[in-house]
Amino acid sequence: MPALLEPVYAVMDSTLGLLFHLTSSESTGYMLGIFIISTLISLFITVVTARVVDQRKMRKVKEKMKVLQEKLKKAQKAGNTKEMAKINKEMMAVQREMMGNAFKPMLYTMIPIFLVFSWLRYTVPPDVTVVTLPFELPKYGNTLGWFGWYILSSFAVSPLLKKILNIEGP
Repeated sequence: MPALLEPVYAVMDSTLGLLFHLTSSESTGYMLGIFIISTLISLFITVVTARVVDQRKMRKVKEKMKVLQEKLKKAQKAGNTKEMAKINKEMMAVQREMMGNAFKPMLYTMIPIFLVFSWLRYTVPPDVTVVTLPFELPKYGNTLGWFGWYILSSFAVSPLLKKILNIEGP
């Protein structure tokens, strides 16, 4: 464990570490704890995104992209290469704007997430099976460690939180 992070990890052990002991089963404790941590991180990212990204502007940008895609389809059907080039140029500008909006929340969330992931790497033993899936994943089998379970949990929770909080994701 890096000495610089020891005080941070100590705080995380005394707060987030408690989540791993909510049940008497070690694997169930890790599964539930990582699910809760995944939910908290997803909520954190969603709230930061809501605060940092102008939601009205984001909706307008997405709508503009949808209109441009329809225009591009029409130009393609008509075989109008000049119009297609013009629309593609416009779409690139809109995509740049969307990318800029996507990076804003990352500035605020990157370090806290790095700290949580780093702490999890040192806290959850690497040989612990957190979840056994009812199906096989190619190259991975049917068991997940903390990171696989985190990813699966966050894929399930993030869209739900965005829907509940009416957030347009970049």
